[in-house]
Amino acid sequence: MFGFRFAFLGLAACLIAALPSLAAAQSSDYVYCGNGIVCVRAPCPSGNALDLATGKIIKGVALNTTELSPLNRSAPDLSDKLDAGKLVVRGSIQHRGETSDPPMLVVTDIERASKTGERKRCAAR
Repeated sequence: MFGFRFAFLGLAACLIAALPSLAAAQSSDYVYCGNGIVCVRAPCPSGNALDLATGKIIKGVALNTTELSPLNRSAPDLSDKLDAGKLVVRGSIQHRGETSDPPMLVVTDIERASKTGERKRCAAR
């Protein structure tokens, strides 16, 4: 009986510890735009991400589009539109790898075209 209670408490502690990382991975709408940094290797902090829910600008963000559908990824001008801040994307900011690696915007869907004010706000330095 004691072993069962101990296992249950251990499981509860693990779930509580995992909650902050699950909350951080919640998806939101972002406008991603290039910030002018040119890199020679990944991960590259070559963009900013404007979180439309909070209005916060996350600077120095790397971009990951591997979670997009093949149809969206194959769009010939996707990269240009993203760098110019012309798209609102659904995704999440994730911290992967080393602590010195930049945060990564993992894009899961394309929501709509961005508004002029959203583009300007994202590109503001």
